Amino acid sequence: MKKLILLLWLGSQWIHAQDTIPKSPLLSKRNEVRVDVLALATSRLNITYERFLNKNFSVGVSGIYSNNKKNKDDFDEGNVDFFSKYELIPFVRYNLSQGARSFYFAEIFADANGGDFREIVLLSDATNNNYYAIEKSKYNDLGLGAAVGYKYYIKDQFGIEFLVGFGSNLFNKDKSPDILSRVGLGVSYRF
Repeated sequence: MKKLILLLWLGSQWIHAQDTIPKSPLLSKRNEVRVDVLALATSRLNITYERFLNKNFSVGVSGIYSNNKKNKDDFDEGNVDFFSKYELIPFVRYNLSQGARSFYFAEIFADANGGDFREIVLLSDATNNNYYAIEKSKYNDLGLGAAVGYKYYIKDQFGIEFLVGFGSNLFNKDKSPDILSRVGLGVSYRF
């Protein structure tokens, strides 16, 4: 009987101890704005808004605009077949760790993307002579993918995030890129 009373007492103390763990000030801050510094290094602008629904889930959207001269020159010279100009990426994240200040996460995302496509086509003139020509066109597509990452906060408002993931375009695969990469090193402000 004494063992049972001791066990019940220890159990109630453990439950009470779980209630007395101080909550992180981060949990009251639900919004975050982030800029990807890796994208800036390659002349791409990648800005993200993330909304924290609770301790485990968040949703957000990233907007990417590319005006990289090197990539555009590679496209114009025929070194690559496509030049991605924009991406709009809504995502859902799940916190894989228990910490609020630093944690690992998993993400699923959709990726609406578009840009320019270049191909060499065989054409015929009025006298049935065949010749090759370069045709440029626009592409738009929608892809799905998944990513994992790690986030660390400094002073409960400034964050550093590393993210890596991949996806695939679904509909316009003859013109759009087959593989979508989601790689970033972001700095953020949480409020």
